[in-house]
Amino acid sequence: MSPTVAELLERNRQLAATHEPSPTLSEMGKEGKSPPKILIVTCVDPRCNPAEFLGLNTGDALVFRNICGHITPVLKDIAAFDVFLGLSDIMVIHHTDCGATHFTDDFIRDGLKKRFPTNGDIDSMSFGAITDLEQSVKDDLEILRKSPLITKELAERSVGFVYDIKSGLLTAVEE
Repeated sequence: MSPTVAELLERNRQLAATHEPSPTLSEMGKEGKSPPKILIVTCVDPRCNPAEFLGLNTGDALVFRNICGHITPVLKDIAAFDVFLGLSDIMVIHHTDCGATHFTDDFIRDGLKKRFPTNGDIDSMSFGAITDLEQSVKDDLEILRKSPLITKELAERSVGFVYDIKSGLLTAVEE
């Protein structure tokens, strides 16, 4: 059973008692430490946790997580971080058994229209349904490469993978 918000807050209070403070950005600069240069975009699914399957430590990478791990919802954020921090690489990681492979955009639209029958914008909305996992990664990489907000150099250093939730391995998606 999933924890309640109250239970999560109690866990936080307990963990905070032994919390080791993270350095501020200015403290990092004074110590000669650079902020993360790799950005990872992946799914919000709890089975797809890049800290676990990449062995990330605090400060190793920036991680954006959203439904399906699609690029479009975070393009402006990627551009902002690149200007602010100077990114070196982007990893796009989708995963096996993603919930987005189990629904269609039409299914979500129909459900929303039942809830909000007067909202005319629903018909034009996309919800990221995936019919081909590798093609979905390729499509997101193509969006990065065509975006006027992403430098050519960063787009060229963007790579895609499929994470297998059973084996724990990443497989590169060849373009």
